[in-house]
Amino acid sequence: MTLNNRLASTSTIAILAIGFAATAQATDVAVCTDVGNFTIELFDADAPAHAESFLEYVDRGFYNGTVFHRVIEGFVVQGGGFTRTFQRKPTLAPVRNESQNGLDNDRGTLSAARTQDPDSATSQFYVNLENNTNLNASGSRVGYTVFGRVSAGMPVLDNIAALPTGASGPFSSDVTDPLIAVTSMARVVPDRYPNVSAEERHAALRADIDSAVAAGDNDAAAAHFAEYRSACGSFEPTLLLTEANVLTAVGNSPAALESVTEYLRVADNTSEDYFAAMSMARELEAAIMAATAESVIGQRLAELTAQCGLPLEPVVPDANTATMELMIETQGLVQAYIEQSNEALECLEEIYEDDDLAEEDRAMAVLTYNNEVTNQEALAERWNTQRELFLSQQ
Repeated sequence: MTLNNRLASTSTIAILAIGFAATAQATDVAVCTDVGNFTIELFDADAPAHAESFLEYVDRGFYNGTVFHRVIEGFVVQGGGFTRTFQRKPTLAPVRNESQNGLDNDRGTLSAARTQDPDSATSQFYVNLENNTNLNASGSRVGYTVFGRVSAGMPVLDNIAALPTGASGPFSSDVTDPLIAVTSMARVVPDRYPNVSAEERHAALRADIDSAVAAGDNDAAAAHFAEYRSACGSFEPTLLLTEANVLTAVGNSPAALESVTEYLRVADNTSEDYFAAMSMARELEAAIMAATAESVIGQRLAELTAQCGLPLEPVVPDANTATMELMIETQGLVQAYIEQSNEALECLEEIYEDDDLAEEDRAMAVLTYNNEVTNQEALAERWNTQRELFLSQQ
């Protein structure tokens, strides 16, 4: 099996001509906890808004260190909102309800927790331990949105549900003893070390991280850290601080803040690194607050373009370490992204050509259109570069 011809932009709207048919693939997320690991398969097509929101939290490192604060045997295991010290985490904008998608709250499904407001779901989620028909949309009952399922590791959830529960922190009941936390949550990426033990895989990924950091290649280091979290690798304080520095360098301030916050929780508070980490945390918080100050415009833009479904860009692997299978898989993901992106661009064009659209909204739609074209062209360039490098080494 070989890679086909070079991907190239053929017009202002980049169209990639490649020979492998794209297949619809659900996004998988690895969930690592204090007592075992499980895998989530997201229903991207059936609940796109919830899946996209969930992945944004995942990519920001939001769920790392959050606890399962509501555990009811025979009903649900719920988490995604509180730290180990029961501090409520600030969330992104709520998601519009998608419970009318034909999916039921059956055992093993992943659903969005919310208040009485049907459109109030943010970061919290729950896994159904039984077929909870009372949570389904039915008639005038709105129901709770199902947006994924546990595809592996369901016994881990059953074991958590079997723990004794009671009052703890601000909660009068349903908190497990001991308290169980998510140690890492990350997108599942192709396994480059499939035929080794977990310990050997972690060691190999640590070596990849060390090599990338030593070479000053922060993009590669960030990708290897994502692999390491996906493989449920353990983090000592020094590694957390290294991850925070790498994520800061690649512009993922929210995830960097999560890493440095966890470092401050577990590290020796008398070390010089600790005080430097405190300064880093303050700087990251300031940067995130500045970005949040612009969120009103961002929310309006999200409302304006929500119907267009802008896709998430796939990660282009490092050709120096990627396998042929990974490169071929990535090629398919790139093609799927471009096809979805072109559909979104057609949608945006319809929006900004609407004669009744306010001028400020038109300007935002045009800006979004141009940014998406730029993203396509940049992705094509990254892919072509790595593809040529890969083929030159064969």
